[in-house]
Amino acid sequence: AMATRLDGARAADRDPLALNFVFTDLGETWVLAIENGVLHAWKREARPDAAATVRLTHAFFLGLVTGEVGLKDVLLSGDLEVEGSPTALLAFFGLLEGVDGNFPIVTP
Repeated sequence: AMATRLDGARAADRDPLALNFVFTDLGETWVLAIENGVLHAWKREARPDAAATVRLTHAFFLGLVTGEVGLKDVLLSGDLEVEGSPTALLAFFGLLEGVDGNFPIVTP
């Protein structure tokens, strides 16, 4: 597991948020959770109590994290599949705003 501190008070103020990310091109599942302003990530089986499960490619995830791809546009496209709460997914990436994309989860 790894943890990355997020910028801003917004992440610290909200309830814990967990999402499953299934990287279709890597054949890997990662559980990402934000709690007390810290992003935790584990390469493991999907968490059944996660707010959403997202299926996408690793490259597409990198685009979302770095802001090169806009999530709101993506939700309407076929490049990403969400089971569960799209609102939770939007909130999650909203908390990642300002992250430079070089934190460990983005390197396979």
